[in-house]
Amino acid sequence: MDMDRRKFIARGGTFAALVSVPVLSWSYRQAGEARPAQADESAALLAKLGRPALEVLTLAARAPSGHNTQPWTVRVLDREHWIIGIDGSRRLLAVDPTARETLLSLGAFLENIVVAAAHYGYGVEYEVIAHSPADADVIDLRLRKTAPSPQPLAEISLRRTVRNGHLAGEIKSTDLAAVTGRGEDCHYFPRGTAAAKYLSEGTVEANRQQAFRDPAQEELANWIRWSAGDAARYRNGLTPDSMEIEGLTGWYVSHFYDRASVLSKSFRDTTIKQVIERVGQGGGWLVVSSPGTAIPTLIETGRKVELMWLRLRDRKIAIHPMTQMLEEAPWREQVAKNLGIDGVPQFLLRIGYLVSYPNPMSVRMPPGWIMTYDPRFK
Repeated sequence: MDMDRRKFIARGGTFAALVSVPVLSWSYRQAGEARPAQADESAALLAKLGRPALEVLTLAARAPSGHNTQPWTVRVLDREHWIIGIDGSRRLLAVDPTARETLLSLGAFLENIVVAAAHYGYGVEYEVIAHSPADADVIDLRLRKTAPSPQPLAEISLRRTVRNGHLAGEIKSTDLAAVTGRGEDCHYFPRGTAAAKYLSEGTVEANRQQAFRDPAQEELANWIRWSAGDAARYRNGLTPDSMEIEGLTGWYVSHFYDRASVLSKSFRDTTIKQVIERVGQGGGWLVVSSPGTAIPTLIETGRKVELMWLRLRDRKIAIHPMTQMLEEAPWREQVAKNLGIDGVPQFLLRIGYLVSYPNPMSVRMPPGWIMTYDPRFK
């Protein structure tokens, strides 16, 4: 049954290697072109919002989103009253036409707000106000002063997707229980099981279909920031670093690849080869479902997955969302039945242990880029 609209009180290389090279990450930060928000902009935000709110929004923006579009918006009614919404220009209409994934990402953004606000001495009350996935305003949120409750904010800052290097060992039941909270909507299928094989094979075929579906591939091309200059200019999208294209290959694609490269047949073919390699790694699949598809349900499911994600690093567990089976027909209509899951699958997560956990590499827009102010707010 879908959750009713109600008020909540929160407690609390994709690409072929051009040459054989050792793994030496070429980073935008090393290039010196990525830059923080301008000092005058930060000072103005600090004066308007106050440091706690600014820190909360900075951390909230570390939430995951498809192609790292960062679709959230914040309209400030006053320092402690915000409307959280969706920027339609940062939606992925080709692969997420119903905004299902966008709303899940908004839930992750909200969870980061809840965690960070508690650290700075604020409780969070919120109400889902959207009636349609197309609505720009989704959540009416208020901060309420309370006693500070220290939170591990580094877990938010260091959260990341890890695509490569998943080890083959099965995830321990104690680790699964710790990160999922023993939720009945989290379903683990270990490597070697029939269900894991179904997900791996289906992910390859759904990726193949999506890679050769031009609108989806064009959408991907629009959100890849190949050059350091574009990464610094837009502060969103996928970069060679975040896609884990390393060494001389990373240097090459950052200088010579462009949007047209993504649309070439060779790029699409190489993408499928890489998907085949990746589904062969790791300890299996974690599928997260929800009881329905209502907007509040999707928001809460996104919150739950973000909280789970924040618990992974200490246990050296990586997850890699590979949701193409939920984006492409006929798989999206078949996954729940074929896996024997009650509810609606919302996340298909490849999961595995790591030898060591890499630092986050994805770019983020500063808070001022996602904010607007109500005319009454001075």
